[in-house]
Amino acid sequence: MARFLGKRYEYEQVIWILGGDRPCENERHYAIWRAIAGGIRRGDRGNHPITYHPMGGTTSAQFFHEEPWLDFNMLQSGHGARNTANYEMIERDYAREPIKPCLDGEACYEDHPINWDPRNGWFDDHDVRQAAYWAVFAGAFGHTYGCHDVWQFLGPERPPISHARTEWRKALDLPGASQMQHLRALIESRPMLIRIPDQSLLASAGKGADYVQATRGADGSYAFVYMPRGGQVSVRMDGLASKKVKAHWFNPRDGKAEMIGEYTADGIMAFTAPSCGQFDDWVLVLDDTTKEFQVPGLMM
Repeated sequence: MARFLGKRYEYEQVIWILGGDRPCENERHYAIWRAIAGGIRRGDRGNHPITYHPMGGTTSAQFFHEEPWLDFNMLQSGHGARNTANYEMIERDYAREPIKPCLDGEACYEDHPINWDPRNGWFDDHDVRQAAYWAVFAGAFGHTYGCHDVWQFLGPERPPISHARTEWRKALDLPGASQMQHLRALIESRPMLIRIPDQSLLASAGKGADYVQATRGADGSYAFVYMPRGGQVSVRMDGLASKKVKAHWFNPRDGKAEMIGEYTADGIMAFTAPSCGQFDDWVLVLDDTTKEFQVPGLMM
């Protein structure tokens, strides 16, 4: 069957995701997934990438990192708590050898009850933005957004699963869904194929809900610093290649950028976000002035 499916979709745009949200618990499980991957490879002649979807709190790398058929790693940071440090999971997978791309394939879903219990509250647009920017800036090559109501197509004709509460057509317009495009636009507005994570840019990264994550061009031509709760961040300016940098604030909620000014790239400099509300996340954008980059968030 796996070979048949691989052959059937040989020339289609397909990514094969094995696993189905479960761990590998014994050698029989390993043998099954290896056989399925092998069948797909024989059918599609290697034309499509293959990964594995693990259960919450784990990564495909724990089970299959060295398998030749696993093209990239997928982790699931899951729905158990707010401020889950998915950047730590990405950092570990990013550093593994042999080198393989990685991403968070199932972070907290928008409108999902925290730890499946409505008494804990519900994940909102800030939660899904935070998970996305933390992961991508930590080295993920992409991100998966999810909505608890949409995956189950919640409607009058279907009983809710795990306390789903919003009719799926209405949930399509939840704010987090439309805000994901701003992350893509920001990444693509600078040379993205040279982008690397780099916490050494920060004099202090903070912790917990205030953890700040930095990424930059490998040539030092630009840097992005994600601040999940605004406030102030101190940047080691000599981590950039240029003598002068242009700074912007990028708003992850609406994708708009505001220029701050130009500065000498020397020593440690503190930047204070435009507002300090609990859910006012911001991205500090620092650019080499000689590169004449366009406004952050405008795709190249």
